[in-house]
Amino acid sequence: MASPWSMISVKGCVMDRADAEVIIAAGKEAVIVTLQKQCEQIEKLEKLVASLRQNSTNSSRPPSSDGPETKKKTRKRKSRKKQGAQPGHKGRKRTLLPAEQMDTIHDCYPEQCEKCSNQFTDDQKKPTDNPPRHQWFELPVIKMIMEEYRCHTLTCKCGHRTTAPLPGHVSISPFGPRLHAAIAYLNVEHRVSKRGIADIIKNFFNLDIALGSTCNIANRVSDACKPVAEQIRSYVANTFNLNIDETGWKNKAKRIYLWCFVGTLCVFFHIADSRGSKVLKDVLGPVFNGVIGSDDHSAYSAYHKNGKRQLCWAHLIRKFKALKENRGSPDAYIFSKNMLRETGRLFSYWHAYQETDDCSLEQLYQATTLIRARMKKYCKQYYDSDDKAVRTRARRTLKNWPHLFTFLQVEGVEPTNNRAEQSFRHAVMWRKICFGSQSKNGERYVSRILSVTRTCKMQGRNPFVFLSELMEATFKKQPRPEILPNELSN
Repeated sequence: MASPWSMISVKGCVMDRADAEVIIAAGKEAVIVTLQKQCEQIEKLEKLVASLRQNSTNSSRPPSSDGPETKKKTRKRKSRKKQGAQPGHKGRKRTLLPAEQMDTIHDCYPEQCEKCSNQFTDDQKKPTDNPPRHQWFELPVIKMIMEEYRCHTLTCKCGHRTTAPLPGHVSISPFGPRLHAAIAYLNVEHRVSKRGIADIIKNFFNLDIALGSTCNIANRVSDACKPVAEQIRSYVANTFNLNIDETGWKNKAKRIYLWCFVGTLCVFFHIADSRGSKVLKDVLGPVFNGVIGSDDHSAYSAYHKNGKRQLCWAHLIRKFKALKENRGSPDAYIFSKNMLRETGRLFSYWHAYQETDDCSLEQLYQATTLIRARMKKYCKQYYDSDDKAVRTRARRTLKNWPHLFTFLQVEGVEPTNNRAEQSFRHAVMWRKICFGSQSKNGERYVSRILSVTRTCKMQGRNPFVFLSELMEATFKKQPRPEILPNELSN
């Protein structure tokens, strides 16, 4: 049996000892070329292995991209419990609405006695105290409100003929404000396509609407949302604690970027061609006085050089995990293992602080002093590591050191950028269905309608109701509804 050392693998093909001897016999240059090709192939395979090891726990990839091998398979014991609710389970029942909210109340009486079959008379059928109540719900027959306006022409004594103008709210569009709101709501909240919206309106309301009309409606809703979105932008530009993130978007085949600015009461979306600091200046102004929570993208450091920042620890933890799992060198494993251990200790303190009212933020900061000192020591220890990945991570961590622990010093600052990333989820799912925008008008519609509806969701308000009120005010040229308290928006 041939020894495994007698086989050499090059370019995915197995070379036996005889082939290797032929290469050696061909001279020094042939050996050098063969070894160079082998090294190139090994480097490619190492990169491939590293990419295959990446998942949502050690990179920025979403959990939906993880393969079945990512989750550890655990052998479950077969349960002896029966299917369904277990003993002691608290059942969930629909809460009865107050009687005054019911459209109709029906009193049901038995026709005869269960025991003797004696018939009950009408005089006996009287309401009793605390009868069992059962409430029933059904959709009404949906019928579109259809109105016709006839503009008559009258002749004056002077002979001039005058035709009556259409009422202002009718002249804007043949479709009313609530229909505008419903189309925008279905589009953004439930990610229904324009063609799907036309089909829903046809089947639910028996009204034919062209695809072009749905696009015109989207443009009108976009125009109505413009001042509301500007109000939100003004708020986030002056808030104290802001989380920011950006993700890819498309306008036809061109790659652009969707930005997300999350404050405490609202979220502002903005589409731009750039991923640089210029976008931050356009949205927030030349100077931002609050705390910015983000990842370590260079645009944030370029814009907020002298301001307070909080870098996302979720991103940092994923990078340390990737360093540990790739095992590129002993330094990579030891450095990342130590940093992850100290990070775990740090966040155990943080979670304990969140669950108690007996500890102040200053006490938490003092309690984590040794943890932070050990982390800095590890970064300095591997500052000049022979492993490039370790060296880069240690140096970058030290460079960003002033922005890693703001959450331990400033009340209300979170250690991760999860608020911004969670606000993106809905937009990313919409992007996967609509494939981005098709025009500049489409970009403006996306950013404005997302800002308005996501802010409503954040505040626990009904987006459809707000859009209906907004379009009603727009059609009738009345004051628009406020999405933020006046004292905050000014």
